[in-house]
Amino acid sequence: MTKEEFLSELRSSLSGSVSAEVINENINYYENFINTQTRKGMDLDEVLEELGSPRLLAKTIIDTAPAGERRTVDGSSDEPSGSDHSDFIMPWWMIIIAVFAVILVIFLLFTFVSAIIPVLIVLAIVFLVIKVLGKGR
Repeated sequence: MTKEEFLSELRSSLSGSVSAEVINENINYYENFINTQTRKGMDLDEVLEELGSPRLLAKTIIDTAPAGERRTVDGSSDEPSGSDHSDFIMPWWMIIIAVFAVILVIFLLFTFVSAIIPVLIVLAIVFLVIKVLGKGR
């Protein structure tokens, strides 16, 4: 594969999935990378082998592109519009924090209840004794 074939395949794999700006930035980056490595004495085949498949590179670029730079199947921006967060998906770390917060609240609630129950039992017994002794007079 030549450098031009590599860059052409990368460009076509990115086309329609990310903005033209992202495509141009990445094409320029990989063209400069290939040129720099070959100037340093690396064989072109070695450089291209080190980079791997242009389609795999394109998938990585698409997956890591900011939301506003990705394109949907119809070519429109993937960026959410306005304050519509109906498709918001909570990241995994936020879910873990929320679960731990709920567990902590439940733990603290049961700790408080288990600490106060003996006091309430003693108070109930005292009031019962006072009520029984008060009727006996």
